[in-house]
Amino acid sequence: MRPAILSPLLACLAVGTTIAARQFPPVFRAETEAVLVTATVVNRDGRAVTDLRREELRVFEDGAPQEIAQFHTDAEAPLSAVVVVDTSGSMVDKLEDVEDALRHFVDLLRPMDEVAMVRFNNVVEVVATAEEGRDRIGRHIGRLFASGGTALYDAVIEGLEHARRGRHRKKALVVITDGNDTSSRRHEDDAIAAVRRSEVLVYALGIGHGERGSFGHDLFGGRLGRQDEVDIRTLRRLAEPTGGRAYELENAHRGGVDLIDKAVVEIAQELRVQYTIGYYPTNTRKDGKFRRLAIETTRPGLTVRARSGYWAPCESSDTGESGGRRGREQSVCEDDTRD
Repeated sequence: MRPAILSPLLACLAVGTTIAARQFPPVFRAETEAVLVTATVVNRDGRAVTDLRREELRVFEDGAPQEIAQFHTDAEAPLSAVVVVDTSGSMVDKLEDVEDALRHFVDLLRPMDEVAMVRFNNVVEVVATAEEGRDRIGRHIGRLFASGGTALYDAVIEGLEHARRGRHRKKALVVITDGNDTSSRRHEDDAIAAVRRSEVLVYALGIGHGERGSFGHDLFGGRLGRQDEVDIRTLRRLAEPTGGRAYELENAHRGGVDLIDKAVVEIAQELRVQYTIGYYPTNTRKDGKFRRLAIETTRPGLTVRARSGYWAPCESSDTGESGGRRGREQSVCEDDTRD
């Protein structure tokens, strides 16, 4: 009998986890030889395709073709989700719309799904853990207060840690923000490395200029004289390598449509129409190196979104602290020798 399947990617059955101490971001590892990948398939209109067949897919690891050993839809898979909400001063004109979207997102989750919530300005606060349930989140929605700076990188790393603790193998992080990081203790590279080494599908909503503009505000709502700009480049770097998506939402009610609410509804729906693809890598070396993944479909006009790669396991799973804080693609095993 083969060992239990373990994914270094979004969809997994078990996780071997080593969390770096102090300033290092979380690092997640695969300890067995099988790889599971969560994939989203869309047509030219961006609509999800739900009738794909196994024979219409091709999987490559570092350019080498792989034989698909498992293929199924995720429609019935329970979800562990974490919502990370920016409550910095510049969000003062946008929080009402965000709160409405959060209510809708939570309502769209099924009874077997679990959800946690993190808010951040210049500090990060866990509003509700998955164990505390949706009622606690509901009590806090409507009472969010905008003030302070933007510790985006710290919040992403904290959110990933809570997602990792989720009971279900399918995990997602939804980040809602409107600006650039101004207050994090961690670096951008720390957050990117944490995302790349996690098993969490990341969606990032960048809220741009509203109907009244988008400017920095002080604690009391006064303008700071500095115009906000969504750091969409960073949001894409956080989301796209996981197979997720970054949204740049300008003028949230353009054309009479609430774009923030529309985006969270799309995310909730997408999480129900994805595929799990499993294979046993032809490269069996346990060298801790990064393996690049590519998934393609032979059906014309379709696009596949999936994780860009994973870190191979090390020869021994019982090692010391892991580093890689700069996100370099060296061996994780080599990182274990570092302080």
